Amino acid sequence: MTRGTVFLSVDAEGMPYVPSKLMLSPGEPLYGELREIMTRVTLMFAEELNTHGFDKVIIADSHGKMVNIDPTKLPGYAELVRGFPRSLMMVSGAEGSSAAAFIGYHTSPGIGGVLAHTYSGRIVQRVDLYDQRDATEYLINTYLLGEMGVPLILVAGDAALRKRVERHTPWALFIPLKQGVSSMADRSPSFSKIKTIIREGVATAVRRLDEGKAKPLTPEDPTITLELKRPWFADIAELFPCVERVNGVTVRLTCGRFSENVKLLEGIVIASYSMT
Repeated sequence: MTRGTVFLSVDAEGMPYVPSKLMLSPGEPLYGELREIMTRVTLMFAEELNTHGFDKVIIADSHGKMVNIDPTKLPGYAELVRGFPRSLMMVSGAEGSSAAAFIGYHTSPGIGGVLAHTYSGRIVQRVDLYDQRDATEYLINTYLLGEMGVPLILVAGDAALRKRVERHTPWALFIPLKQGVSSMADRSPSFSKIKTIIREGVATAVRRLDEGKAKPLTPEDPTITLELKRPWFADIAELFPCVERVNGVTVRLTCGRFSENVKLLEGIVIASYSMT
């Protein structure tokens, strides 16, 4: 059975064996380990999804500068979206897919978990949506998929994210890839165990999709409230249209569509880096 295209958004902080900032960026001493882990885990998911009938797997490298996954390791049925900045950041390339999965996802600062943040730990303190205070990248990206008509069928990452996934997308299977020990320490299963839980998890996620349980999720209110780390970041935000100042460090993004507000958030973050 041919199922068409599946989209994978791949982050780093929810990957197994990734507890330290020493791994997260080019030039850091353990960055090579991060690239290897991200590539290996991503290929495990891609292979299982292809086995279950997805003849194309679009992979969006979605961490940092978004050039982490080794393109030389990709199979012929895969395509890689890489590089930053790009529109809609972590879900760029998802349009037209039959289903989507988030791999290596983490929590937001208010929840806890390993290396928790929302988009930029240097710029953003918290993102609030109409139905979720301290929203995670998982929920924001799920709503972006929903606007495209793409259902989320699977989320894999930090176990601390499970409750949010079960609340908002109960049809999406959650696969824990790590358990937090502290904000910068984790406990992860062996790669052989991970391969087994991925194989079993993908089979379950695809079965739920076939049963019609998965559906696109869209927000009832597209407004985003953004609490920033410093007042001058809010000053920068006020230079953009569709921005209302709430207080010294908080702004409200009020463009007509949710995707437009996310693009606005992205622009504010990028512009704010000039003042860090």
